Amino acid sequence: MQRSLRRVIAPTLALAGLALATTVAAAHTGQPKPNVSAEAERTPQGAKITVRGKNWPAKARIKLTATRAPGTRNPQDFGMIDADDKGEVRFSVVKQCTTNRMEDAELDPVTFTATDSATGVKATSAKVNGGGWVCQ
Repeated sequence: MQRSLRRVIAPTLALAGLALATTVAAAHTGQPKPNVSAEAERTPQGAKITVRGKNWPAKARIKLTATRAPGTRNPQDFGMIDADDKGEVRFSVVKQCTTNRMEDAELDPVTFTATDSATGVKATSAKVNGGGWVCQ
C-alpha cells in the first residue's frame, strides 16, 4: 500500500513543483527590463545632458554615472535620481564643457549607467557623442 501511494504522490508532487517554478519564472521574466537613454547637447553654458528611463520600480532611487567626458580622466557621477510613481526617470543638467577640441569628442563617446540602489539592477545607455562637452 505504501509503495503504490508513493508511486502516485511522487509524480504529483514533482508536477506541482514544476508548475510552481514555471509560474515564478514567467512572472519574473514578464516584466520589461529597466532602461535608460541619454542625450548631450552643446550649448554656450556647457553640455546640456538629458537622461530618460522607464520600467524602474516606482519611487526607485537610482544612481546615475557615466564614463569620462571628452578631455577628462575620471568617470562622471551625477548622484541619485528618483523614479516617479510609474517607474519613469527624467533628469536634466548642464555640465561645464571639458575640451576645445572636436577631435576629443569624436574619440570619447560617453556611456551612461543607471543603477537601482535597492536591487543593484543596472541599465546602460547607447554611446552618446561627446560633442556636447566641447566648448563653444
